[in-house]
Amino acid sequence: MDKKVNCYYDQEKGIFYKKLSGDIYLGDLITSWESIIHAKLFPDHTKQFIIDYREARLRVDPDRVKDIANIYKERNHIFSKAKVALIMQKPEQVIMPILVNEEQCGVEFKPFYTEEAAVEWLNR
Repeated sequence: MDKKVNCYYDQEKGIFYKKLSGDIYLGDLITSWESIIHAKLFPDHTKQFIIDYREARLRVDPDRVKDIANIYKERNHIFSKAKVALIMQKPEQVIMPILVNEEQCGVEFKPFYTEEAAVEWLNR
């Protein structure tokens, strides 16, 4: 499966959606955020994000969790106090947001099985 990133900003909900598919490596996570931020695909005040991994295979070793946290730490001016819901249906992927949360990068991460549950959490 080819690697793909689709994203859009839902103005009504105030949520930025990022959908990934294919094999996703650490470099893909970094470059996709760099491209999205450079293209200004969401307003500056956005603090709610959904990243959908249902069609992706996250190929990042759990010992690289600090590197994932650094993606957000280095962009603190954008992600500070944000909530990031990750839709993941593969048990081996669910550990990543839990470990990233432990790195205290100023962003709250939480895995979900469905988009509905993710949106509900973001709106709390």
